[in-house]
Amino acid sequence: MNLDRAESRTDCTEETGKRQSTTSRLYEEMIHLIESGQWEVGGPIPSERNLMTQFGVSRIAVRESLSMLRALGVLDISHGRSTTVRKMNSETLAKLFPLMLSMEGEQSLVHVFEVRLGLELQTARLAAQKRTADDLNRLTDLASRFDSFDTDTPESIESDHQFHVQIAKSTGNPLFWVLLNVLGSYVKYSQRESGKHNPEQHHRASTAHHEILDAITDRDPQRAQFCMERHLRDAHHITGP
Repeated sequence: MNLDRAESRTDCTEETGKRQSTTSRLYEEMIHLIESGQWEVGGPIPSERNLMTQFGVSRIAVRESLSMLRALGVLDISHGRSTTVRKMNSETLAKLFPLMLSMEGEQSLVHVFEVRLGLELQTARLAAQKRTADDLNRLTDLASRFDSFDTDTPESIESDHQFHVQIAKSTGNPLFWVLLNVLGSYVKYSQRESGKHNPEQHHRASTAHHEILDAITDRDPQRAQFCMERHLRDAHHITGP
């Protein structure tokens, strides 16, 4: 009797493994169809029945794969209407980016720092040159909001992110803040996952925000860039060149 139950569990596990493997393969093939343009943005994809025939898989595998793509914001699935491919935007990238980097391990933290450093040194420099009075008001409000917290919380992490995004917006180049918003999604993710609450680190970040803001206010690109680099190195705990 116990042997029968064990064999039953083994068969169930093997069946589950096969279904997950099929779903993963189907998911990858659907991604390829979207990337290659065979499934056009805004256009309908084949019905579930046609997908089952095309790929030789079960309805369960089709529905699981479609659900995965919908969760990532790649597909728009509405009852009573055809499923369509959604246009990829910064919101979609923001969902995908933390997931992709979390799979890369600890080394991805260094990669994020390198990209963030190159991006934000430029945004700080340009913001000091191009900022408006409205930009300064928004940055001042965001710096004050960050000051109102004593340590890292979801709210303080978000206010820190918005301060950096506003600097990017102050450049007048929309590509900067779109890219930073996507990159920042992983920074926020890693901060939340770390679970660290360091009042001293938070105070240093607060001081750095005001130093950057002062440089931007004074229209001093070099000082703004210097203060931003010092701030980012401290935030990522990287002291080397």
